[in-house]
Formats: sequence, structure tokens, C-alpha cells
Amino acid sequence: MRVSEPPRTGLSFDDVLLVPQRTPLTSRRQADTSSELLPGVVLRTPVISANTQWCTGDRMALAMALNGGLGVLHRMQTVEQQLGHLDAVKAHRPEEGSADRATRAADGRLLVGAAVGVSGDWRERAERLVEHAVDVLFVDVAHGHSDQVIDAVAKLRAAYPRLPLAAGNVATAAGVTDLAEAGADVVKVGIGPGGVCTTRLVAGTGVPQLTAVMDCAAAAAERGVRVIADGGIRQSGDIAKSLAAGAHAVMLGSALAGADESAASPVTRDGRSYKVSNGFVSLGMKLTLRHAAGEKITREEVDDYVPEGTEATFPATGPLARTLRQLMGGVQSAMSYSGARDITGFRERAEFIRVTSAGRAENRPHARERSEQIDIDHVTQAVGND
Repeated sequence: MRVSEPPRTGLSFDDVLLVPQRTPLTSRRQADTSSELLPGVVLRTPVISANTQWCTGDRMALAMALNGGLGVLHRMQTVEQQLGHLDAVKAHRPEEGSADRATRAADGRLLVGAAVGVSGDWRERAERLVEHAVDVLFVDVAHGHSDQVIDAVAKLRAAYPRLPLAAGNVATAAGVTDLAEAGADVVKVGIGPGGVCTTRLVAGTGVPQLTAVMDCAAAAAERGVRVIADGGIRQSGDIAKSLAAGAHAVMLGSALAGADESAASPVTRDGRSYKVSNGFVSLGMKLTLRHAAGEKITREEVDDYVPEGTEATFPATGPLARTLRQLMGGVQSAMSYSGARDITGFRERAEFIRVTSAGRAENRPHARERSEQIDIDHVTQAVGND
């Protein structure tokens, strides 16, 4: 048993703040959020939409690329369905004016990623995705620091020496090292912090996300690979902290699930619009794929599955572009407060300070707590004022 010493402390995003620095910037708009995820692959918006059934289909992947990010097509579907989504993104030609910000491959087409697993049809799926010009292949498993994942990454690297490979998820420096040595270019970091994830409750396993990102980013830098911070992000400040801690991009699921373009199902309740997750968390990978293929699933099979997540409802948030603008505006503000013109400078200049529980309470706006509030829609009044 490896508990001969007291456990070390792990930090989450709310445990720290970025310390303000002297800045040469006169506006947050001067801060450049571009980040090089891979050699020659620059994300002007360092955000990747999660490869979950309720987040990224072809509409989300297309919108992400057009807005300077990257979408990763989920694998909770048949190979043919996934290929159809990939082809739809690749066939799109951006309109003039939107092309400058778009994330493009070397051939000028929009950049798109896709996920595979490490069991079942994973090798055939990977081969077909490569044939259809996938730009980044994600080896996606809940526990990425496993012999099975390491072996799969090594086989893919041997078969496709020049194919950009991402793998995960891990939460330790050792996980990054092993995946990098197997051939991964990018490692996804995060065990249990996701918005619908219950791994830390069900399995009692994980590393608080800020500490995980810092540990993994340090190991990645030593081996010339990059990390994606995946999970635990609830607001733009968490994205800024992830980038400052060494991540080259963040992966968002819950934060984007309410967008018009997400793959979550739209519903209306009491006159309000929502998007809802659609079953993968409850059924798991194998049963979801069987359901997608039209096979019958028994109650006994469902009862035997131990889920590590929960279904969720997300308020509808409108066009994805609006959400990304708000998130990146917050990141630009953080960069400006740190005196950084670009992500590299942000990483170099950033300083974290730990906060107490009283400090966390102080972080929140508190004027509304002093009396009953009357909510007035000032935005609608201003926009509608002729």
C-alpha cells in the first residue's frame, strides 16, 4: 500500500487566482489567443469540442472549425455514421470573410478530428477515418494510462507515421510520458472533472484538475508533446487558468452543449428551451453502439453496467459563435491582467496564488445577496431601442 507518507495536496481551478501583473496592453483585444496544438496546426480559439454523443456531430465540428477551434467527432455511433459526419465537414467551403479565422488543414479544407477506442472495430474505424482524411485521430478511453491504450497508440503510430495522434485521458506525468513514448503528439488530461462525470464518486479516483494539468504539462514539455485540459471548466477564468498552467487547448463539453450546433437533443419546458444528453452516460459504449446499430438491449444488460456519469439538461445558449466570443473575451482579459500579448507570454508570466474558503466567497458577486432582486432584461431593452 503506497500511503506511507501523507497525501499531497491537489488543486482545482477554484483553489487559485491569477495574480495581476504590470501590462503594456491598452485593451484586451490586443491579446492573441492563438495556440499551436500541433506543428502547423494553430487554433485561433484554443477550444476543442468534446467527443461525446451529446456534443460533437458534424454541425458542431463544422462550427468549431469556422470559429477557429477544433471539433472531435464522437465514436458512439457506427463507423459509417462517423464517416458521414467527417465527409460533411470536409466538403464545406467557408464563405468569404469567415475563412481568415477558420481552422484549416494544409489542403485548405476545414480541420476536423475524430475519436476511436481500443476495442472492437477500433482498427477498422481508424483505417476508414484516415482514408477519409481525418486531420487528428483521438484515441479516447476513460483511463488512458493503460497497456491497451499504449499498445493501440504504438500500433497507430507504426501504421501512420505522419498522422497527428492524440490520446487520453490521463492525470499524471507518468501517463503523459508513456503515451508520448508510444507515439502520441497530444495527450488529453482529466480523470473525473467533467460536468456529467461521476468517476470520482463511483471509483474514488482522480486528480484535481489544475494539479493534473500542471503535472502533465511539465512532463509533456520535456518530451516535446502538448496537452489538452479536458474537464472541470465552468467559466472563462478556468480556461485561462488551464492555459496558464501549460495546456495548449481545452476541451469543452457541458459548456458548449447548449449551443444550437451541439448534438444534444432540443426540448422545450414551460416555454424555455433546453438541450439534453442522449443516453450514452446511462448505457455505456458497448450498449450505445448496439443501440445505434438497431440491436435490442435488455434490462439485465443495462443493470449490469456501472455508469460513471449522469445525464444532464443544458439551457439553450444560441449560436456557438456567441458562446466562444464570450469565453475568449474572458481569456483575453486574463492575458491582459497578466501583461501577456500571446499564449506563450501568458504561460511565462502567469503567477498563481492560493485562496482560502473566505477568498472563494469573496470571488463571487455579493450585491444580489443583500436584498430581493428584481430582474430587468436591460440587454433586450437596449437592443430593441430604436
